[in-house]
Amino acid sequence: MRGFLMAAMVVLALAPAQAHAAATPEETAHAFAQSVVAKDGAAARAVCNGQMAAAMTDAAITQLLGGVVEQVGDITGVGAARYDDKVAGYRRYRVPVNGAKGATDFQVVIDKDGLVVGLGLLPHVEPPTAAEAKADSAATPKQIDVNIGPAGSMLPGSLALPKGKGPFPAIVLVHGSGPNDRDENILGNHPFRDIAWGLAAQGIATLRYDKRSLAAPQSLMDKGNALTVKDEVIDDAVAAVALLRTRPEIDPKRIYVLGHSLGGMLAPRIAIAAKADGMIIMAGATRPLPEVMIEQTQYLVALDDTIDAGEAARLDELKLAVADLRASQRDATRAPSAAARLLGAPVGYYTDLEAHDAPTDAATLDIPILVLQGGRDYQVTLADFANWKKALAGRSNACLKLHDDLDHLMRSGEGKSSPDDYALPRPVAPAVIDDIAGFVREGCRPTPGGSRP
Repeated sequence: MRGFLMAAMVVLALAPAQAHAAATPEETAHAFAQSVVAKDGAAARAVCNGQMAAAMTDAAITQLLGGVVEQVGDITGVGAARYDDKVAGYRRYRVPVNGAKGATDFQVVIDKDGLVVGLGLLPHVEPPTAAEAKADSAATPKQIDVNIGPAGSMLPGSLALPKGKGPFPAIVLVHGSGPNDRDENILGNHPFRDIAWGLAAQGIATLRYDKRSLAAPQSLMDKGNALTVKDEVIDDAVAAVALLRTRPEIDPKRIYVLGHSLGGMLAPRIAIAAKADGMIIMAGATRPLPEVMIEQTQYLVALDDTIDAGEAARLDELKLAVADLRASQRDATRAPSAAARLLGAPVGYYTDLEAHDAPTDAATLDIPILVLQGGRDYQVTLADFANWKKALAGRSNACLKLHDDLDHLMRSGEGKSSPDDYALPRPVAPAVIDDIAGFVREGCRPTPGGSRP
């Protein structure tokens, strides 16, 4: 589902580094951006690692700049590089590229040796004011670095703790589809960070971590066609729950699992395997993902009330890929085509995923359950929410709440949700954080007209 949220492809080249003498990563990021804008391919390649240098051909630079000029007009200058964040050991910097019609940001990725290993395009975001930076710093809870998973492919994470001694109730945050970082960073939105910091202010700890497909992708590639969501998601989430039970700051009898999107679909399986004490499903998918991908694409291409030839072709291509996947599932002797590897996953990945019905699994659990849904969500829709409601009907320890104004990232807004809307970063709605905190503290609290946390 995250695949529909990406603004531009980011090329990562993780080959062995070359020697590099730049003074700081910021200087490297800025010099690289300036060289690209000046179409000085030799200078740009000089600060890249080997694989990235090979990718940054003069033709590639010209093509990239053509798209930038189309977006922002004639380029007038390059702003200073500023640190954005760090993921799996790689530092990411934003470098504004200013044009006659506006600006965009280069996202320049720097490795531990100070070399450029990635370049992407992001919507321009102004740096925070001093007051905003101070407020952000004040809101940051105590965070402890942790590692999750098996030796040799452990995932870095953050345990966010409230003030005080504890022991505190705690929640493991489980990502949606795609190679997400611990904050579930999507175009400058940080829903997991928002939730973690908001809950810390209300006395609840959280554990979030970089997803295996981001931090240790080779461990998944090694699985080949045997890859399943157990390898990609479930095992690590179960390990995160187990880790929390060993921490003196955490109450071992009050550990919850929160799953978002695909993570919500998998939350019942995780809760069963980890013996979690409660479960929160946030925009949790319930239906087969390949068909949902077609539904999402149909929604997106029709947003402007017209479907051009290119959009129709992309939709037809996706439908053919899903048909090919289904044909390979029906006939085990059939050799699947490359198209059958939807989002890079093998046929067996979807077969395993669809062997489990998430709402049915949830109904077998005798633990408190909270389901949250946004009414403006086009990725996980009211059809999914209805499936949760049907499976959990009559359960006194299960509560479901629909927020009409929220999108897939649990942000408030108006009108139809779209990928362009994600490019305008906004925080998770405070009401969602209050829902989760109230549920952890008190369980379900029935109200007239339904139930809520």
